[in-house]
Amino acid sequence: MSAPPRTRITLGGNLVTPGATVYSLLYVLIADGIVPGATSAPGLDVLDDPRSIGLCGYVKNVRRKFKRPEDLFRRIGAPDFPAIDAHFLLGWRAQTYHTVAADDRPRPPAGWRPATVCRDARRCAGVLARCFGTLYLPARAPDFSWDRLLAEPVAFDEPLYPTP
Repeated sequence: MSAPPRTRITLGGNLVTPGATVYSLLYVLIADGIVPGATSAPGLDVLDDPRSIGLCGYVKNVRRKFKRPEDLFRRIGAPDFPAIDAHFLLGWRAQTYHTVAADDRPRPPAGWRPATVCRDARRCAGVLARCFGTLYLPARAPDFSWDRLLAEPVAFDEPLYPTP
């Protein structure tokens, strides 16, 4: 008995606007050296599911250093909520799908368009606190639980904040 051949399917899509922004409070805390044991975020130019690249330890470090989200806000400042006119925005879980080249360095697939990663912890907290999954609801009461604030990255191709 033989097994059927494996089929590889690649899905793609286009952004509504030329760029997208990824919001991840955990990424900013790592990149800014706020999370214990991290002074930078080497190799985190692309965002993956934190569980798959070993960021669970960083989540634990955040929770150890800041017992409650309010303790973190004392350090970074109050969350900054975007002022938008829409009743909701559809986002998506930010992930990358990359291939490894012969030199063992991650390479994005052809046609991959990089997103901008928000580097403002207050803005990341504000966006994530009003998300329900990947849906941004500006009228929703903010959820300042660790599960919400340190959730997987969310991306939006709608600009939530004006560009300077």
